[in-house]
Amino acid sequence: MSTIKTLDTAAPDYIVDVNFDSKTLELNMSVQALSILTGSNLLLRFQNLPSGWSPMVEFSNNDGHTIIANGPFEQVVVGRNQVLAVNAQSDTSQFHFRTLIQRGFGVHSDHNAAVIFSQWLPFSLKRKSEQERLIQVQVLPDGENLKVEPLQITIEGGMRVIWDFSEVAKEYHQPLVVYGQPLLEQPPIDPQEFFGPHESFVYRGNTQVEGNGNNGTKGIYRYGVYLIDIRNRTISVRSSGDPQTDNEGEATSANF
Repeated sequence: MSTIKTLDTAAPDYIVDVNFDSKTLELNMSVQALSILTGSNLLLRFQNLPSGWSPMVEFSNNDGHTIIANGPFEQVVVGRNQVLAVNAQSDTSQFHFRTLIQRGFGVHSDHNAAVIFSQWLPFSLKRKSEQERLIQVQVLPDGENLKVEPLQITIEGGMRVIWDFSEVAKEYHQPLVVYGQPLLEQPPIDPQEFFGPHESFVYRGNTQVEGNGNNGTKGIYRYGVYLIDIRNRTISVRSSGDPQTDNEGEATSANF
């Protein structure tokens, strides 16, 4: 297990909020069960963490008795108030998991440690290859504007979308993918509208935008692709057509 690292080593595909109730001294998660795709990354966000306490996650076999280090994940990275589990890969598909907080930092088996656990919850892996999980959208020139291929995509929980701007972006360009109106023209009432069905965007240089996470709300989301001129922070090229993302993410998989 890796500790004391920044959490930017991998983008999360699933995000689960963990709330500490200071009155009841209980940890409650935003899901009753979790089912994720193989190869995915899971971010646990701890809310209202007491000062001096650190977060952790534990996995067990399906009967909930035997603790399995890191569970199905290749690596677990612990931060100040969140835990990132990276690359779910396992021959076993059924587990249980629980979150915990402990006073201080380290192994909670210390007899002087104070530890608070959540309940054990079912955890399962759904088989899908990295290629099946990843949708690539090409951003291409369309006269003085931009177009995307394919024009409509369909995603579900755990899938990522990468918009490739390498054919159109110049040195002074910053690519932008925006659901709804572009921020430079009309800030959204709800900032989450900017991300559409995704939890976050990762910008990789001036050629790629990666959409990660899933808000769990099914439906059609319309978006635009843009190139921002970093010299004057204006939109220099905008999309044409009507790009759409059809989100079939399961609202019960995680509460984003």
